[in-house]
Amino acid sequence: MPPTTARRTTTQRGLGWRHQQAVDTLKRQLVDGTPCWWCTRPMYRDAGRNFDERQLQGDHSKSRAMGGVVTDRLLHAKCNGERGDGSRDHLRPALTGQPVEEGQAADDRSAWCLLTGW
Repeated sequence: MPPTTARRTTTQRGLGWRHQQAVDTLKRQLVDGTPCWWCTRPMYRDAGRNFDERQLQGDHSKSRAMGGVVTDRLLHAKCNGERGDGSRDHLRPALTGQPVEEGQAADDRSAWCLLTGW
């Protein structure tokens, strides 16, 4: 059996108490039905009302991969996953009117490496 690695905690991933407090504040300030920055679908505090039926997640306008540290908006959990490190922001459905395709939502650095010969 392959060795299993322990899943890192939110604090270990840089999403500790301050991040959680910021998300809680954003959720308290949310007006139900506010459009999601990524997909424009309405966001709700009640997870069951969101299209992905999951809790909203905190997001960083300047992604953490680019040095961002401020949790300044909420996104649907699915949308936050599709956004990833922010490198696909130009593909967001709010701009294109099209859903992000599975291949686009995945980490596409491997395709870039193939194209550049890395």
